[in-house]
Amino acid sequence: MEPPSVAEWARANPAARDALLALTERAVALQPAAEAAIQHCRPGPEQAGGLQDAAAARDAYRSLGEHLRALGLQAPAAAELAGLLEEHLDALELALAGRGADGLGPAAGRLVGARDLLRRTVAIGGRPVSDVTPGV
Repeated sequence: MEPPSVAEWARANPAARDALLALTERAVALQPAAEAAIQHCRPGPEQAGGLQDAAAARDAYRSLGEHLRALGLQAPAAAELAGLLEEHLDALELALAGRGADGLGPAAGRLVGARDLLRRTVAIGGRPVSDVTPGV
């Protein structure tokens, strides 16, 4: 038997979807700061501030991962978010270790896509967003 689609899972688990969406939105909101910190970790005059910023972003992503694990959600969307948080942590760890991370890379776009997919499962006036806003 195939796992339910994100939309089916969200309809059956609205509170879990809301919690997962909130975590995903927080992770997306951290991306610009994490990306800037990674860029500033490169050798140069801005490196010291970049290391502090990268450590703060790493800690924030770790906290989100811990929160996600505490929720104990058994859904493909939760597993995807966990993997994306790990990819973000890996990029930040590389930057902090001075091993030349190029940035968050494709994981940043996939995280935004995951957030957008979850947003489309939210009901507006009892109707799915895709019903209310054609083409979404």
